[in-house]
Amino acid sequence: MQSLPYSIRCLGFAALVCAGQASHAQSSADLYAGVTTVEVFANMAMQVSSNPNAHYKMSVYRLDAMQGIEAIANKGLPQNEAEAREWVKKNEARIRKETKPLVQSAVAGMLQAKKYKIDRLPAVVVNNRYVVYGYANVDHALMALRAKSQKK
Repeated sequence: MQSLPYSIRCLGFAALVCAGQASHAQSSADLYAGVTTVEVFANMAMQVSSNPNAHYKMSVYRLDAMQGIEAIANKGLPQNEAEAREWVKKNEARIRKETKPLVQSAVAGMLQAKKYKIDRLPAVVVNNRYVVYGYANVDHALMALRAKSQKK
């Protein structure tokens, strides 16, 4: 039996690779089917990841963000009380500007966590309805949710 020319073998391999990628793209599309919103609840130490090409609205809440706010507010604060008062007067606008979005996010996250009765981290809430614990990676959480729903 003759061996196929190199160019035909390369084309065959490329076709197999493309078919695999198309299959992966299809399974990725299935993974996100029906997903409109994702909320991730984590702490500052957890690395949250998601597919940047997914078409859902995503929010990430760091439930320990208030600790980071305290660190920002205290950064550079002198130990002497008189100097500290003067420093605060000079830096108050900057501190407020830096901490305002963090405070808003932390408060919103705590309210949402209470709404969903989140009792441990990380947690991913899909479509304001389904809570999946143990994943900071959104794709992994969605796979776990799909696997659980297929068992039913």
